[in-house]
Amino acid sequence: MIQRFASASAVASVVIAVAAGILRVLPVPDLETRYLATSLWCAVPLAWGLWAMLMPGSWLPQRLPLWGAILGLLAGLLGVFVLNLPARISGVPMPAWTQALAVLLAIGIYYLLWLPVRRAYRALAG
Repeated sequence: MIQRFASASAVASVVIAVAAGILRVLPVPDLETRYLATSLWCAVPLAWGLWAMLMPGSWLPQRLPLWGAILGLLAGLLGVFVLNLPARISGVPMPAWTQALAVLLAIGIYYLLWLPVRRAYRALAG
């Protein structure tokens, strides 16, 4: 279990550091929006680690990216439709079809980001 948590949390920590650096240089309308995004990101490594621990043991390690894609679906739905983060960050409301595309993009990105989680898990498993 600790290998799952450690591999997912380690990858998430690096991803969050890179994303925070990118957000730092992007022109964001106000500091409150930047604070909201980065404060939510603080919980991502913990969430990824706990999500990895919830994964069925029979899926390890080959289906880790699929498990990450499911998390991407949940994160995309929460971030785009519930919290409306794209509109808060850009300052422009998004039509529903672009919100749906953003959720699909989140699924794809999470799938790709969980490929290194699988690699880290295998490395920790030794």
